[in-house]
This record gives sequence, C-alpha cells and structure tokens, in this order.
Amino acid sequence: MISQALVASAVGSLLWLDRFQMLQLMVSRPVVAAPLVGWLVGDLGAGLASGILFELLWLRQPPVGGYIPPDTTLASVAGAAISGIVRTQHDIPVTSLALMVFLCALPVAFLGMVLDAALRNGLTRLARRANLAAEQLNGCGAWRSIVGGLILGFSLAFLALFPIIIVGALFIGQLVKVLPAGLAPALGFAFYAALLVAVADCMVGHEEKAGVLLFLLGFGIILIGGLIFGVLT
Repeated sequence: MISQALVASAVGSLLWLDRFQMLQLMVSRPVVAAPLVGWLVGDLGAGLASGILFELLWLRQPPVGGYIPPDTTLASVAGAAISGIVRTQHDIPVTSLALMVFLCALPVAFLGMVLDAALRNGLTRLARRANLAAEQLNGCGAWRSIVGGLILGFSLAFLALFPIIIVGALFIGQLVKVLPAGLAPALGFAFYAALLVAVADCMVGHEEKAGVLLFLLGFGIILIGGLIFGVLT
C-alpha cells in the first residue's frame, strides 16, 4: 500500500502543477488525472468513477484569474488512489466505494484551496526574484526561481496527498469490513443520483446555443467514459 501511495502522490503532484503553474494542458482535470492515478494503483474503474464525480460537480468552477475554487484535482487524485487501493483488497462495487470515498474526500478539495493560496503567495515572492534577476541579466538566478516554484508546488501537493491517501485507505478499508449489506446498493444508487444532480447543474448554466453545444459535447465525452467504465467494471 505504501508503494501505491507513493506512486499516486508523486504522479498526482506532477499533475497538480498543471492547474495553473506549468503547461496547463488540462491533464489536471479530474476526468484525466483520477483515471490515470487509479490505473497506476491497480484499478482504472475506481479512478474513472472518482474523476467523473468531481469533474461534473465542479465543471463550472475553473481556477481562472485570482479565483480559487475547491481543488478538485487534489481531491479526485486522493479519491482515485484510495478507491483503487481499497478495491485491490476488498470486493465492493466500484460505484458504492466511489461515493463513499467521494464523501470522505470532500474536505480535501477545500484543503487544496488553502494550498493554492499558500503556493500563490510563495510564487509571488519567487516571481519578484526572477524579475530582479532578469533585470540584472542573471539567467541562472531567474531559472533557479522558476525551478524553485515548481519544486515548491510539487512538495506542497505531495506532502498533502501521501498522508491523506495512507490514512484514507486504512480508514475506508476498515469501514468496508463493517459496512451493512444493504448499504452498498444504496451508495451505488447515490453515485448515479449525484451524477444526475451535476448534469442538471451544468444544463442550467448553459442557456445560450453555444453553451448548450459545448455541454452536449462534454456530456458525450463523459458518457463514453461511463461506457468504458461499465465495460471495465
């Protein structure tokens, strides 16, 4: 479990940098990051379930400009890793487990907001150093500040993810053992209910034709992901 948590934390931290610090290729989106982490820890289906939940529920709150939304990347990566680790140890329907882990991982999204704010403050100081070095034609000094910012971001995410994944996997693993037999189907039903709520929210947010088309495109992508998820599970 420790090796799985290390791999998930390292990869998740690299993907977290994509939110606003490096490249921004959208690989930090939950629907991309969570399945990748789930696959790495041994259960792609668990990663897909976690990613779809977080992606749809916070689809209309991107980190644009100075706005810091709940950190769905950190939460979905933690959820995917916890779900994947638990699924390799216990036989439980993936939708039931995904909903259970989602509820437990919600606070991680708000912890991520704190990390985002702390990182942006640190990056502001490093950016000032980089600008000063550039003005003095000190290329090495500027690059040191840039690399230092990336190391700072990676370290913050890793130090948050690793203990969360370890503690979460142990807690959920014990919880699964004492879960009443009738509760698992209810959790699975709640998983799909949460998706319907998320879809309804997206539809309300897109009243113009262009918005509707974009929503349908996104919904189609999610639907295909759901079909793949069903085949895998």
